[in-house]
Amino acid sequence: MIEYDDLLERGYSKKDAQRTINIIKRAEEKKSPRIKFLDTIIYWILLIVAIIGNMVISIILIPFLLGFRTLPLYLIIVVLAAMFGFLFDQLIRDIENLENRHIILAWAFIPALAIINTYYMTSFTNHVTKTLELPLTLHSPLLISVVYVMAFILPYLFHNMLEIPSKY
Repeated sequence: MIEYDDLLERGYSKKDAQRTINIIKRAEEKKSPRIKFLDTIIYWILLIVAIIGNMVISIILIPFLLGFRTLPLYLIIVVLAAMFGFLFDQLIRDIENLENRHIILAWAFIPALAIINTYYMTSFTNHVTKTLELPLTLHSPLLISVVYVMAFILPYLFHNMLEIPSKY
């Protein structure tokens, strides 16, 4: 949501900034219950898509965990996670009426699930390696999960640290 100080930083006069904030508040108050319901549905659908996306990426990592070691593996993990994190960040930011608490919830919930998914997929890959007696290096599920989640939240951190202006 646009804030008064943001508008002042963008060159609005105090009067115009206050008028703009008032218009936005009135529009939000007049929003029909159907539109408010659709906003909520869009948010939850986005979270479900993010959960499924993280599961898919965790599954996609299995062949890479079996085929690569150290640096190439971590580069692949970082690239996949950062790309998905960037997509997720853009989707969250494009939902215009999302409150800060929803953004914080999404950015706490999804990385937590990503850690769990990646941890279990790495453990599964290690189990397959042991069971099939493959001559491969076992990977640390915790390290792989932390690398994935750090790369996943990197676009969000980058965006907020640089305070990239929104589309308004």
